[in-house]
Amino acid sequence: MEGLLIFLMVMAILLYIQFPHTEGKDCNWMKGYCAHRGLFDKAQGIEENSPSAFQRAVDAGLNIEMDVRITQDRELIVFHDANGHRMLGVDQAIESMTLEDIRRYPLINTNEHVMTLREFLTMVNGCVGLIIEIKATSDNQLTARLCAEVLDQYTGRYAICSFRPEIIRWYNIHRPQVIRGQLIENMLGSHTHTPIIRLLQSFNGFAMFTKPNYLSVEYRHAKFFRWIRAFGGILCVWTIRDQTWMDRKPHPADTVIFENVKI
Repeated sequence: MEGLLIFLMVMAILLYIQFPHTEGKDCNWMKGYCAHRGLFDKAQGIEENSPSAFQRAVDAGLNIEMDVRITQDRELIVFHDANGHRMLGVDQAIESMTLEDIRRYPLINTNEHVMTLREFLTMVNGCVGLIIEIKATSDNQLTARLCAEVLDQYTGRYAICSFRPEIIRWYNIHRPQVIRGQLIENMLGSHTHTPIIRLLQSFNGFAMFTKPNYLSVEYRHAKFFRWIRAFGGILCVWTIRDQTWMDRKPHPADTVIFENVKI
């Protein structure tokens, strides 16, 4: 009996920690479909996180999910990978390259180049909402601060998110007015962290420190978080590439981040 009581208390604490922290923020603009790294189409020579992909999403009136990384010279660029091999054809860590270095290489199979965060924001100009993923770097605090300083000047609708709890915590402390989200995927089978860290990362266990306003969850893992919608929480799922899943209605999420499927 005592063991059951302890178990129930632990579960109650975990649920309390997980409870949505909406803070009265209007996240309704996030609901619906969101183009993953822009509305890209490799068959048409439109690559992910490219100016053309972003313009297509804007023209379609779709919210955009995109990625931000920092360069060696502390420039913020819109780029997903930690290494330039796949998208630039150069096997070098992005953090070891300057913006000038990166601009020497066009995005693969295109004549377009990587955009800075400022250039991207100027292009979108508030026409659609943005879900901005801040990628992990060697100095997450610095990257969070530099992103915030750029976004402070932007008047359009946006939300930030990251896999790294320390980035979300930085925003919770220093930019509490900004909509912040925790990215979550199933890391239980990973060997990159200790078991307790993998468990906490997989089930939003850092929420007491980060207090995310929404969760952005890998869609196969999202079944563990659907309950938050009943309490006003926003649930995003990523990345839908399966037309059969997309054709299911209604979707078990508020925001569907997709690529290469019809909506």
